Amino acid sequence: MIADASSHNAKVLSAPKSMLEQLVARDELRRSGVYVLTGPNADDDFGLESYIGESDNLAARLRSHAKSKPFWNRAYVAVSKDSWFSKSHIRFLEARLIMQAKRAPLITRINNDKQGLSYDRLPDGEVANLEGFVQFLALIMPAIGCPLFSFPDAIHTGTKRPERPEVPLMIGQETHFALVKGAARGVGYLRDGAFWVRKGSTARMEEYSSLREGYRKARRVLLDRSILVRDEGRGLLVFMQDVPFNSPSDAAAVIGTTSLNGRKEWKVIGTNETFAEWEANTAAGVK
Repeated sequence: MIADASSHNAKVLSAPKSMLEQLVARDELRRSGVYVLTGPNADDDFGLESYIGESDNLAARLRSHAKSKPFWNRAYVAVSKDSWFSKSHIRFLEARLIMQAKRAPLITRINNDKQGLSYDRLPDGEVANLEGFVQFLALIMPAIGCPLFSFPDAIHTGTKRPERPEVPLMIGQETHFALVKGAARGVGYLRDGAFWVRKGSTARMEEYSSLREGYRKARRVLLDRSILVRDEGRGLLVFMQDVPFNSPSDAAAVIGTTSLNGRKEWKVIGTNETFAEWEANTAAGVK
């Protein structure tokens, strides 16, 4: 995926690791720039692990990371259209993106040994231009799914949240699955090795005694980050944005508040085909 605008100097490219060679073959990847690598956080029930870096040769750096950093399965790359970035510029941008990653609701681990990085040796005019570049990234990167930034909606602008969020839509080419537990209804899909629950899905408010502590903690974190919000009128929790989980079972437990086998509980929308059956049929090439 490629995102840019004729009125700005930035261009952002994104691809899954399975398409890395197509990405690094592009001319833009021979320039200097910054990048974000993401993948499921294996140490938590939900959320993403990330690595933010910079390079004078993005293609070579990403090929190296494909071997040395196995956690990631999607790359986001930001470059300047006119190749004006110096080493100081991309280090500055790297620091800003790491700072942003620490605030990102869906980033639960930053896999980066330079988390304290700061860079303030540039002239004021260049700093202003680079800050403008970062502000534009905050607008353009959500369009291709980068979790560092979210769309400027009710969560981030402080505006009033909708009392009845819309039922989640089936967007894109992914197969979508539904889970119904009491009044709670979730819609999910697979992407980049994670099982995502769509914005507008709902979860039970009460927690059953069988719900293990890890899932209770995950729900508390989601509530604290305003990713889940209370709808007192319906007695449900509402997902305010798409959320990645490590497995269908993790997502099912957070929604249903009890131990559940997500591979059996999630079903292809409009059918009785379970996630496990769909996965087996997909692997066998059955349509």
